[in-house]
Amino acid sequence: MGFLITKIFIGLICVLIISGCGKSHIKVSTKLDNDPYPMFGKSSSRNFYVPVTVSDSLELRWESDTDAGFRNTSVSIYDQYVFASNLGGRIYVFHIEDGEVVGRLKNSGSIYTTPLVYRSLVIFGVAEDKYNLTELIYYDYQSGKEVYYEELYSRIMSEMIALDDGIVFLTESGRINRYTLAGKPVWQTETKATTRSSPSLADGIIIFGNNNGEVITVEVEGGEIIKRAKFEGLFTAAPTIDGEIAYLSNNNGKVYAVDLYDLEKIWEFDTGAKVLMSPAIDDINVIVGNLSGALFSLNKKTGKVNWYQQYKGLFNATPLLTENRIIIGDLFRSFYIIDKATGIPNNIYLLDGRTKLAPVYYDNTLFIGFDRGVLRAYDFVF
Repeated sequence: MGFLITKIFIGLICVLIISGCGKSHIKVSTKLDNDPYPMFGKSSSRNFYVPVTVSDSLELRWESDTDAGFRNTSVSIYDQYVFASNLGGRIYVFHIEDGEVVGRLKNSGSIYTTPLVYRSLVIFGVAEDKYNLTELIYYDYQSGKEVYYEELYSRIMSEMIALDDGIVFLTESGRINRYTLAGKPVWQTETKATTRSSPSLADGIIIFGNNNGEVITVEVEGGEIIKRAKFEGLFTAAPTIDGEIAYLSNNNGKVYAVDLYDLEKIWEFDTGAKVLMSPAIDDINVIVGNLSGALFSLNKKTGKVNWYQQYKGLFNATPLLTENRIIIGDLFRSFYIIDKATGIPNNIYLLDGRTKLAPVYYDNTLFIGFDRGVLRAYDFVF
């Protein structure tokens, strides 16, 4: 009898340990971060340029695992914490200094986008592929509680936008939505076209492409469609906006510069192969790579080629630009630190899988993710 009781006790302990290890919970305290990285591209206009000079030498600070693969998203960052989503329906939170897992949420489905991070909220959509729906979730990570949940009848496949007072997102069916931070719908507009492009926003105008080769603009205040213009191909990446010009890429290998207000084409450039990434821009250049391994620097005003380099790897994730470097990963298990003036690599770093996450710079640290949900943080060494 005593032996049986001992076995039961040990079994209960094991169950508790397993349950504790698998707990779906995030509860962390943060101080005000005046310069967070709250969404894909940091800002609603999708900014992949950081005005800093960096070294081409890196030192690995930490490596952590999210247990499932990434899509071509990025991390988001607030204060001391790095947030990452994966295709296993999980949100992970890592401490920025050592990569320790400080919390995670487990959901049934896939998360295709970067989590939106606010002062106390993380907002994300979990897509259920089998039933073509999405669970929109608001989670208060300071109290450790889910505060809003809604089931949407279409999948969220594209990056969301964090507003000061709410969010904007697209569903695959082509419905563009604006919600408050309390989860209240402000407006919903049907565009009636399958859409996997991510929206971007500047000067009160939301812009995105769709699977029919259209580019559409919508008013952020009321949700009215401003204009829709026919281009070609299929748009999947987020437009990058600078002032009155939006830069877009599509699967026909084209890069476009269009007027944000009337969608008139300013210039177009053919890269020669499918482009999945958002164009990255700085003050004078547009940097874009394609699935044949070609990397281009284009004149921002004219679309003329500044330089072109052919690499062995295939480029799919949006690069990071600094004052002097381009940092870009490929599908051949490596990422490059490239001289921005010439396109020639200064250094090549090998990974244990294909690059998935767009690289993010935050406080002299580079964050990059690759196959099987592995996230690394590197310090720049001068």
